[in-house]
Amino acid sequence: MNEYRTPATDFLHKLSRKLVDDSQVIIVENLNVKGMIRNRKLSKSISDVGWGMFVNFLDYKLKQKDSQLVEIGRFFPSSKTCSCCGHVVDELTLDIREWNCPSCFTSHDRDGNAALNIRKEGIRILSMDGGNPVLADGGCVRQPTRKGKGQRSMKSEAHTVPCRVGVG
Repeated sequence: MNEYRTPATDFLHKLSRKLVDDSQVIIVENLNVKGMIRNRKLSKSISDVGWGMFVNFLDYKLKQKDSQLVEIGRFFPSSKTCSCCGHVVDELTLDIREWNCPSCFTSHDRDGNAALNIRKEGIRILSMDGGNPVLADGGCVRQPTRKGKGQRSMKSEAHTVPCRVGVG
């Protein structure tokens, strides 16, 4: 182990190695980390997580493996877009952690919904050979999950009703 690694960077290296070993493509949101750190309420949590460093670790490890990192633009409305029907809510403040789509009435966990939308947008970009990131169509892209004995469903899985699968 590198003698200059802190426990935090060691964890980020190990996690990024596991993700890269298990993936051909990793899709992340390009967050404005510097801007987020300026928020006094969030700065310590964001700094502690080391998001920018983590993405750098993913990027160079994926390049070594000849795999790909796809970054979704920070202005893509991943949290405000219904992952089932594509409806975009006008406003969704940070304190709202769960919301119901006014169009299809699906209940969403904010972070789980954003993750589905980021994945879907990354797939759309890859299918267009890099394309210009714009709002994805209304179809819902999901892969069936296989849970082993003792594994729990994510909160977003438990509260989300099945949606129509779009063909795009």
